[in-house]
Amino acid sequence: MRACFKQLLFLTALAAAVAFTRPAEAQALKTNDLSLGPPGTLQVLTPPDWKVQSVNLNLQDNVPVFDLHAPNNSLVIRLYCRWDGFAGKSIRPSEAEMSAIVSNSVVTQYMPIAVEKTFHLEKLHGPDVTGTYARVTDSTWSPVVNDTNNYPNICEGMFRTANLWGNFNLLTHDKNGSQFKAGLQVLESLRRKP
Repeated sequence: MRACFKQLLFLTALAAAVAFTRPAEAQALKTNDLSLGPPGTLQVLTPPDWKVQSVNLNLQDNVPVFDLHAPNNSLVIRLYCRWDGFAGKSIRPSEAEMSAIVSNSVVTQYMPIAVEKTFHLEKLHGPDVTGTYARVTDSTWSPVVNDTNNYPNICEGMFRTANLWGNFNLLTHDKNGSQFKAGLQVLESLRRKP
């Protein structure tokens, strides 16, 4: 009887441990609505413990900007959101134009400080979003600087979902690891609210 009770207690503890250590992929995701006014609402799925906030960068064309922060700022995504006809212009970038914009941005902003001598454009694709991005490592980054907003890995890209589009920065402490993959999964969830 005592042995059965010990086994039951062990199985209960084991079941509880497994329930509390389920992988992040199995966690429920939170839908965040990023309102852009009349052009529509951009939706993005994040784990429930992420923080999403509107940021006023006082940009010349008043681009709506949103920051998505993982817990402890382990990674940050910044979205610069636009739409077809933004600022009264007939801009509607194609995939080829987005690739050229990302490439030019990486060459001018990041290659002068990048560890890498070359970069590759990669495709962003989710159920309702397409785009392109490139990843580089900042050669000036130092682990000695204890700044939570200091990230050695930069992913620069553009996205489109229906009439909404824009560019993004994904900042992480790993270039190909779990942080980058978590950020990419969030970007792949972008969609225009139906």
